[in-house]
Amino acid sequence: MYNECIMNNNGDINTKLGLHFLNECDYNLAINALTKAIESESDNAYIYDLRGIAYSSIQEYDKSIADFNKAIELDAQLSPAYNNRALSYWAIDMLEEALLDINNAIELSQDDDETPEAVYYSNRGLIQYTLGNFKDAILDCNTAILYGCETWENFNCLGEAYASLGEYKEASRYFQCALDFNPNDINVFTNYLSVKNISDNPRL
Repeated sequence: MYNECIMNNNGDINTKLGLHFLNECDYNLAINALTKAIESESDNAYIYDLRGIAYSSIQEYDKSIADFNKAIELDAQLSPAYNNRALSYWAIDMLEEALLDINNAIELSQDDDETPEAVYYSNRGLIQYTLGNFKDAILDCNTAILYGCETWENFNCLGEAYASLGEYKEASRYFQCALDFNPNDINVFTNYLSVKNISDNPRL
C-alpha cells in the first residue's frame, strides 16, 4: 500500500508518508516518499528539511547538507533547517560551520514560540563541548534544562564537560542523571564509574 502511495504524485500525501517513515526510522522509504513530494512541491522548504533529516540519519551528509541548503534558500527563517545542518556539519567535524548554524537557529527561534528552542541549546552545548569550550557547553546544557530539555544526552554532555574541567563530583552527578534516563548505555556507565572513583578517592 505504501509503495502505491509513494508513486502517487500528490505532494501532501507523500510528505505525510515521508514524515511517517521518518518517525518509524525507515529512512530509505522516507527519502523515496519525500523525493516524490518534492517533484510536486519543489518550492517547499519543509520537505527539503525532512529529506535532509532522513539523509543525515543514514550518514549521507553531503546529501543532507545539500537539502538543508535548499531549505534555507527557500526559507531563510526556517530555524530547524539551521539546527539540522549544524548537526550534519558537526558529524563531519565542520565545527565552526556547525556553531554558526546553531547560533542562527537559536536567534531565529527567539521570536517563534513553536520552535524547539531547548533542543537547540542542547545541541549547541554538544558542539561547544566538541570544540573544547567546556564552560560554554555547561551554560548551554543548563539553559536547555531550564527550557525543559531533560534528556540523557544533555546530562551526559554536562558530565563530560565537568569531567574535562576536573570537577569530578559534578560530573558524577550528571552522569548519574544520564543513567537515570538511559541505564543501559555502557559508555555513560563507564564514565560514571571513572569519575566517581576519582571523586571518592581524590589522591588516586
